[in-house]
Amino acid sequence: MISQPFQPTMDIPYYYPCNFPLIHEILQRQGSISSLGLLASSRLYSLPSCSERGLIKPYFHKLDYEEPMWEVFGEREFDSFEQGKAYIRERLENEGLLVVTGTSYCLPYGEDYRNPEYIHKLVKQGSRLHLVDHWLAVYGMDEEQFYVYDPVPSKYMGAVSSTDFQEFWKGNKNISELEIARRKETLRTYGTMEIRAVETLDAAGYRTMLRSALATQAHEFITGRTIWQGNRSYYFGQAVTSQLLQRLHPDAEVDREQEKAISAFLFDMRWSRYFFRDLLEEAAEWLDSPHDQYVAEFGAMIAQWEQAHKLLQIARMKRSPEWREQLTVIIQQLAADELCWYEALMTTHQHADRFRRTSSTVENSAPTHREVIERIVLDSCVELNRYHNAPIPLEHGLQAPLYGSRGRLDSLELVTLLAVVEQSVEDTFGAGITLAEMAVASMPESPYRTVESLVEYLEAQLKHCPKDDKG
Repeated sequence: MISQPFQPTMDIPYYYPCNFPLIHEILQRQGSISSLGLLASSRLYSLPSCSERGLIKPYFHKLDYEEPMWEVFGEREFDSFEQGKAYIRERLENEGLLVVTGTSYCLPYGEDYRNPEYIHKLVKQGSRLHLVDHWLAVYGMDEEQFYVYDPVPSKYMGAVSSTDFQEFWKGNKNISELEIARRKETLRTYGTMEIRAVETLDAAGYRTMLRSALATQAHEFITGRTIWQGNRSYYFGQAVTSQLLQRLHPDAEVDREQEKAISAFLFDMRWSRYFFRDLLEEAAEWLDSPHDQYVAEFGAMIAQWEQAHKLLQIARMKRSPEWREQLTVIIQQLAADELCWYEALMTTHQHADRFRRTSSTVENSAPTHREVIERIVLDSCVELNRYHNAPIPLEHGLQAPLYGSRGRLDSLELVTLLAVVEQSVEDTFGAGITLAEMAVASMPESPYRTVESLVEYLEAQLKHCPKDDKG
């Protein structure tokens, strides 16, 4: 038998994905101080984020940060089980721990084992789940068994027969019923993942990384970025709360399915707060005051957000006609309190370095003139929604209606939006233009119908508008 002494952490909070405990163990073996809370926050699992469709999940790479703590430096996929088995043996003899990927559907100690519900929940209509491979670590093997560490969700450490391990290692890609799953990440057969620390953290380095994580979190939450990629939008920090408030707006159409979606949205917002709470607890242990106070205050905010979700559930069951208005008042107050709290945290860490941003996107793909105009209009819509409680449904991207038969803006809100756009155009292009002409708004094919029509109108106006001489 090939095996190494191994006493890993088994008591992992249920909301952590399967990869973080494995990465934590590997970094420690490489001599780097690590914690689950910091690992999650280094990938911004602690930052609220969602897509325009209301899917709450981390979108770390869309924010263009470098990996601050760890990285995958090698991904393998073997042609056969025997070839992969030989590689595992070689790695165990030299390093003692290897991460492999597969499907929990074939692990005999887990709830997913040959469970039809595992497949059904991934392929059913309207499923919000992503099909991803499961990670576990192999720490030993003999001729008949593999010894695995699989703490999430099974809290298992021990032997798996060679036959069962082979079926697991074939992965989700080899389950024919899953071919129709709509949301998939990269799937592998006989796959392995090589993990390494970006830098080895001693006690001083770990404290610095904690401060950077807190500073980055506070900055991104307060900034509340919206990122557009093609026709899709992604929201971060306080912009996620703004998305929730848009869905609660009195002018937004809400049926039973949309009520259910709002409830799920509010429920799923808790996960990022749980990860951030773990980071704050690490900070309270490693850094000076006032982080113990921040832990208590943030814990109280979590409880208030969860109480808001309970009130929503009760109102839905009672079919209360005023539930949206009541919940909106509660969420607005929670949002204001949370923003003030983050501003205090940002002040505490105002001198800390934030995570490094990648520069390749900026250097290699400067936005086109059209993309700059799109960003101006979309950012102006975000500002109107956030600070004027406007009902622009930005989840529709460029097709979002603004004014007219399908639009939700009244005349005053439209004028306010156009004023914001005009100012942004002047700031960006040095060109003074006038958009707020109600005669144009009343045209049968008004350029103010949608975000896209406004972009096209603005693009045409700028072609004939000389820049102001500011020099």
